[in-house]
Amino acid sequence: MDLVFIEGVAAVVSGIIVFVGTVWLLLTVIMGARLAYFVTASVALAFIFIMTLVWSFGTPLGPVGQLPDWSGVGLAESADQIEFDAASEYPEGSWAAPAEDDTAANTKAAELESAAINYLEGLIPDGKGGAFVTSTDAFVVADSTRLLKQGDTEYGALQLEASTGAVAKAKEADPDQTFTPEDATAIVVMKYDPGNPLGKARKIAAGTFLLWAAHLFGLSRAERKTKKKDNGNGEATR
Repeated sequence: MDLVFIEGVAAVVSGIIVFVGTVWLLLTVIMGARLAYFVTASVALAFIFIMTLVWSFGTPLGPVGQLPDWSGVGLAESADQIEFDAASEYPEGSWAAPAEDDTAANTKAAELESAAINYLEGLIPDGKGGAFVTSTDAFVVADSTRLLKQGDTEYGALQLEASTGAVAKAKEADPDQTFTPEDATAIVVMKYDPGNPLGKARKIAAGTFLLWAAHLFGLSRAERKTKKKDNGNGEATR
């Protein structure tokens, strides 16, 4: 098991025992164990609920759910060989290069370029990597990245060529051949999955709210019972 994970769990448990447990212990002396528990737990859960609301909106700051990802649609030496209708139009047609001032589109394009190399790496063992033997022999051709939106679904496409290292290795193996980067090319089309980064935080927020509501109900009942005992005995039963 990961040592960092164990240390993290130990730190959280210790923090709860020291900070929350200390408050509960002090309140127990004043109002009894049952009522002290509901007061302490209600306040702690209210704080956690506020934090989960912050995590659930905007930039993920807490627990992260499914992150955005690119999945492969196809890879081939030419775009019209890929089983995707719009692929044959690449790099023209509905495909568009990300605008320089569009931060979101440029971020997606950068993630696409990295994902395309990983996609190629996964295809090579099955012999589906085209002319590429290893993913390190490929690089993304400059200004070849294009994005396409069909309805609510986004796609990306780019061109891969042999790296200068691959050309050097080919010439070293056979000095007489005239291997160039263009001799090993591929078009990659991928589909964008926006994921659900805030999903986990929102589930935690919903669960925390239910726990908080249940403890508020328990606090109300415990307080009423304490008041009844006070009225009946003239003093609080602890």
